[in-house]
Amino acid sequence: MGARIRAFDWQNHPLGPPQQWPDALGMALALCLNSSFPTAIYWGPDLHVLYNDAWSEIPAEKHPWILGKTASEGWADIWPIVGPQLLQVMDSGEGIALYEQMLPMVRGGQPRETWWNYSLTPIRDHRNVVRGIFNQGNEVTAIVHGRRQRQAELLRWQEIFQSAPAGIALLRGPDHVYEFANDAYLRVVGKTGIVGRTVREAVPEVVEQGYVDVLDSVYAGKPFVGTSLPVKLAREPGAPPEDRILDFVFQPVRDAAGAVDGIFILVTDVTERAQAESALRISNWQLGEERARLAATVEAEQRARMALRRMAETLEAQVRARGDASKG
Repeated sequence: MGARIRAFDWQNHPLGPPQQWPDALGMALALCLNSSFPTAIYWGPDLHVLYNDAWSEIPAEKHPWILGKTASEGWADIWPIVGPQLLQVMDSGEGIALYEQMLPMVRGGQPRETWWNYSLTPIRDHRNVVRGIFNQGNEVTAIVHGRRQRQAELLRWQEIFQSAPAGIALLRGPDHVYEFANDAYLRVVGKTGIVGRTVREAVPEVVEQGYVDVLDSVYAGKPFVGTSLPVKLAREPGAPPEDRILDFVFQPVRDAAGAVDGIFILVTDVTERAQAESALRISNWQLGEERARLAATVEAEQRARMALRRMAETLEAQVRARGDASKG
């Protein structure tokens, strides 16, 4: 861009030859051309465009045509947005910074949604008069679109999880703030309106039972699986806590950098199953006891029959012996 600017026909341009440019413009242009960050200068009341190599990718097919053009001409496609911003800086002398600003730039002959982070800083001359604007920025379209895709994916999974029969919740941050909780989870804990609240606030009865300590351990990176664990839950306002039996899965959720930033919860209320299993165990024990008593009774009867048989045999033997003795 330095070579392009030197070769440009400034003699027939409103800015005139570079040898006559103000010191403020010369200094700003030197900073611009030597910067590896996308940088442009808008100079004069008509905001003529100068820029460096890194910035040349921003106007796309307008490069190098846009060199020396006024901002309103060069950026006709986005002038309704950037025009007031540039004029505001020129008039007020105060810089502005914008983040994720959507600019519908024409690329490939079609207006396209693009997103940008950029700053506009006034350039003053030796009399402290604003003569131009120093612009630096970079495109964040891929980041914005990526976030949209992640949010859409999250919404899709939330829709799936919302109707899941098992209780599902997502906690965020070291304070374990509910970001999501499906209907099944709300039925398990007997609460509503817990999203946006911490576990301590939403389900305070589990704190003394040690479950927040378990969550702290999971947030430190250690998954937790619990089977048939007893939990006391205040499932009705003003009612005493109920004894429930739950199966838990607490899984750390990691961000793109691999750091834990949340916890995925899967919980199932198995109270009725546990009660049925307990009742079955008792029933089986009782049945076993009854079988043992029956077996003992049968054995006693058999012994009694055997004793009676032996007694009868003894009596018969005695009768025969007496009969034989009387005959003799």
